[in-house]
Amino acid sequence: MTSSLRRFPSTALSALGLAALGLASAGTAAWAAGPTDAQVRLVTEACPDVDATRLEELIAIELDTVGAGQTLCPAVVVLACDGDRVAITATEAQTGRQSRSEVLSRNTAGPALLRLLALSVSELVATSEVPAEKRLPPVREPTPMQRSEPTRRFRATAAASIRRVARPATWLGGFALGAEFAFARHFALAIEGRGEIGSTATSLTTVDWLVAGASVALLAGVGRGAWRIEAGPGVEVGLVKLSAHDTATGAKGSSLSDPWAGPTGRLRVIRALGSRAFLLGRIDGGWIVQRVAGDASDGSPLVELRGGWAGLTIGAGMLL
Repeated sequence: MTSSLRRFPSTALSALGLAALGLASAGTAAWAAGPTDAQVRLVTEACPDVDATRLEELIAIELDTVGAGQTLCPAVVVLACDGDRVAITATEAQTGRQSRSEVLSRNTAGPALLRLLALSVSELVATSEVPAEKRLPPVREPTPMQRSEPTRRFRATAAASIRRVARPATWLGGFALGAEFAFARHFALAIEGRGEIGSTATSLTTVDWLVAGASVALLAGVGRGAWRIEAGPGVEVGLVKLSAHDTATGAKGSSLSDPWAGPTGRLRVIRALGSRAFLLGRIDGGWIVQRVAGDASDGSPLVELRGGWAGLTIGAGMLL
């Protein structure tokens, strides 16, 4: 009886000790495995080349190393693949705070790609536990700087022109070459040279015109998209040569050359063609204050260059 009472405690204590050790070992193993398994839930989007199961295993291994000494909160990690770029977004389950990074998978596939992704995810998850003011920004591939298009202030134009002048009314046709300098966003100084010819039939004879002129104008304009509209005042000076034909009665024709001048105004529309070329259409008007008159031998007027005039110019240009 006494001997039996001595053996019972010894056997019971041994069984309890083994049970306690077993529970401790199981608890330790469960604690060690539990947080790692629950630390990251992986979601992949459009990533057919990524083995999600194997990647989760690698992430767990990396977190045991990178996150050593830290209590990591569970997180949801989303991988979104777009070509050779993999965007990584880690969202903490408790706070909802997000961290982002990006991996370039160029020339990387298979186990090497999984290893690279596992490293990036584990570093992102571990970094998210650090206060924001102490975090280092994720390493990204530098983006090449975009070279801005140089500001082009000079424009050259070439155009065909017609205008209605003189008394009696006469059509003059010719060409115009211009150069412009945009000294501000909405303002430009335009210089233009023009050459024109025409003919007027009178009751006595026919008078030929040869006109050369130069103008300067200050233009103000606004633009939207490929279109731009400009308008402004100017002044034009020139030289006209009037040549009268011989008359049917035998009178000899003669010629004269005189200067003319007057204020002008213009309204112009520009349509861009690409980055440098453009088309233009323009309406001109003016008033001739320095008149030119051609008279017959008896003193009666044949033609006069005076008063108002109007014209149309159509052409093209280039930014320089």
